[in-house]
Amino acid sequence: LDGLGSAAPDASTGVDAGSDAEPTEAGEGGDDATPEPDAPGDGAASTVTITSVGAISWATGLAQGTHLVYGTHSARWWLFWIEATQPYELQACSSLDFMTWTNATPLQLPASLDENGGNFSATYADIAGVDVVHITLGLHFPDVDAGPDRRHFHARASLSGAAILYDPPVQVTMVTDPALMGPDGPATIVTADKRVWDSSGWANYMGTGNEVAWESEGFDLGTSWDGRLGIQQSLAAEAHTVNARTFAVAGGALVALWELADQEPDPTNVAWSQNGILGWGTPATVFAGKPQSANDWDVVEVSASDLRIVRRALDGTFDHLRYDGMTWTTLPAPPPDPGLAESGLVLLADGAH
Repeated sequence: LDGLGSAAPDASTGVDAGSDAEPTEAGEGGDDATPEPDAPGDGAASTVTITSVGAISWATGLAQGTHLVYGTHSARWWLFWIEATQPYELQACSSLDFMTWTNATPLQLPASLDENGGNFSATYADIAGVDVVHITLGLHFPDVDAGPDRRHFHARASLSGAAILYDPPVQVTMVTDPALMGPDGPATIVTADKRVWDSSGWANYMGTGNEVAWESEGFDLGTSWDGRLGIQQSLAAEAHTVNARTFAVAGGALVALWELADQEPDPTNVAWSQNGILGWGTPATVFAGKPQSANDWDVVEVSASDLRIVRRALDGTFDHLRYDGMTWTTLPAPPPDPGLAESGLVLLADGAH
């Protein structure tokens, strides 16, 4: 559900990276079209081709990033993606039923996402009866004498039916560190008080590639937002570039999580910090140290006081913990699965499950 990429169809999601069509429905789209859905009740899953991303190796991005949201008032799924033929646009499409998809206006970007879906993420909020989407972006500008020109941007959009209206993307930071390794894996969230948060490593704090955050100066009112993020808040400096991060809420508190980046290419943990009235707490680690992929972990909010995190280590074993806003509790883990390192691990909640 998170993106497109070049992987084979997943029967559990119904998403395929096949040929172009606009809109696309099962059984349409030319030579590469998927077959008609199986008859109801036969137990077989159908696959829908949404679009072709072209020759992009990392279109899907990271497990912690969000490329798919649901608009309550538009009653539509919205998918954001990048494709090879449009390096300076963020594409979007929507669907009422997850079968028929209609392309929407793309977001015009001032530079490239480097053909990496791990350089953007989106979040949704229902604010004053308006479907609002905030998008965090890591853009690659042409290199300068000081080194690679990498800039963190933030964009906002409102949804109305099958239409999407963007505010102009706003630059937050610029860095030129040759040691910076992509993707950035930026994160964004709209908290209950309608403040907007961004997190990135493309900022200067004891070097670059660390964990920093910004909180919006004002509130998103649904019908408008001033578009300004406040001063940089520095959470942690790691030994190497942090490539994956996310935000979550537990017990009413905002939590930032990121891959530890203590070694490359495979860190040994996920780090976290909680925001409070005195600012961000001292960073700590979630798990017992064990080599893992930077991408093979994720979190999901099961309830207001039940935040879950799961990671798969390189030895195929899983760890599963719950955070209630005050205490981490170890829970039974899934059985070992060798899987494919770096392929990502995604958590979703179905009610209380």
